[in-house]
Amino acid sequence: MVGKILIPTDFSKTSRHAFRYAVSLNGTLKARLFLLHVINDFADLTEYSLSLSFLPQIYSELEQTATLKLEEMVTDMVPSDMHCDTYILHGIPFYEIVSFALSEQMDLIVMGSHGHTGLKHVLFGHTAEKVVKKAHCPVLTVKDPDCGLSLP
Repeated sequence: MVGKILIPTDFSKTSRHAFRYAVSLNGTLKARLFLLHVINDFADLTEYSLSLSFLPQIYSELEQTATLKLEEMVTDMVPSDMHCDTYILHGIPFYEIVSFALSEQMDLIVMGSHGHTGLKHVLFGHTAEKVVKKAHCPVLTVKDPDCGLSLP
């Protein structure tokens, strides 16, 4: 039985598509949805002798923006008869997703298979792959249909 579904989002086109997919799937499952955004913590800047006094302001602005985007996603994509909670965490995305899923006893994680591209993909790693390997529950990865299929 699937009673709780976690949908992590980085607000990319792919993660929005995965959210729509989860909402559609939930029309049948009738589970409780949990929409999660993880604000990636900055690297340890102390080795560069930089003042960290600016970080609280940056995190505050990131949280405000993320809150607005989460609310917009829920308002635009979740039917009024469906329940969806939103959460913002700080840390390493795959770790926070897996930890949240375990602590909240999620039954399923639905996430986009490719969010960031280019340099962001290199810096932040393969979040979906890591979640699939580490999660205690099933993980459904959803590929953006516009990605196209390229065979050798």
